[in-house]
Amino acid sequence: MKTISDYMTTTLVSIDCEKSVLEAIQLMKEKSVSAILVMKDSNTVGIFTERDILKKIDFSNLERLPQTKIKDFMTANLRMADINDSYIHIMESMQKNKIRHMPVVEDGFVKGMISLRDLMNHYYENLERLLEETVAALSSAVEKRDPYTAGHQERVMQLSCAIAREMSLPAKQISGIRMAAVIHDIGKLFIPAELLTKPTKLSEAEMNLIRVHPQIGYDILKGIQFPWPIADIVLQHHERLDGTGYPNRLPGDKILFEAKIIAVADVIEAMATNRPYRPMLGMDKALHEIQSKKGTYYDPAVVDACATILNRDRLFWKTEAV
Repeated sequence: MKTISDYMTTTLVSIDCEKSVLEAIQLMKEKSVSAILVMKDSNTVGIFTERDILKKIDFSNLERLPQTKIKDFMTANLRMADINDSYIHIMESMQKNKIRHMPVVEDGFVKGMISLRDLMNHYYENLERLLEETVAALSSAVEKRDPYTAGHQERVMQLSCAIAREMSLPAKQISGIRMAAVIHDIGKLFIPAELLTKPTKLSEAEMNLIRVHPQIGYDILKGIQFPWPIADIVLQHHERLDGTGYPNRLPGDKILFEAKIIAVADVIEAMATNRPYRPMLGMDKALHEIQSKKGTYYDPAVVDACATILNRDRLFWKTEAV
């Protein structure tokens, strides 16, 4: 378990309690810090933060600041974090007590400063990293059952993210698309392996079995608390705008935009690479597929962005099968 020492700021800024509030504000600006320690006789007696500036200073009477001592505005009821404390424990304590900054002590001496904002940022970064590692493990499990299409989910993820960037989607939304795309076929874990690797065209009954994989994927993922609607994106990646997709025949206005992106990337990757039952069809045919069905199967803006990327970057562009 990581401790506060992994996240604290060790560059400390302090000011004597007899100094003025104006001097404190100027010092914070000069040092680019959001909190400073207030000292008296080499002892920490308080803390002064950006929040104190906003909440305690009367901006209609600023001429008094040079004469107003920092000790009158500091937060004196200090809570200290031990350097060996769990950062999760300290974060929860700061949230509970509505504390935004806390000095970090070791053997009675202040060694650093921690802010709730930094802890929250680190927490969500670690959570996202953990989710990505979990998703990668799930993706690997799918590909081990279907080695012929190994790399399919990774390539769909690459193209999906490229489309999202081309469309200038927010970074957080792109992160969700990346995670959903890399496990969009997780439902195939429960499809018989002989169907996934069958070297001839599947019968209608066999195709019906394959078509349940989005629902199975949803059932696997729905209990995981992702920061994005990953389970729903996986469920919808084979839906089509005109309502002819599966498993729920959703119309276009009911399909998540992230699923619309993955749908286009999935078709391109499938047609541009080899499959157990056929060689690759080539990029020309793949582009024709999405462009001829733009607005009926596939979102027009997604198709246009995808075509731009493929023609510009030659992504997945291989010689067409003959």
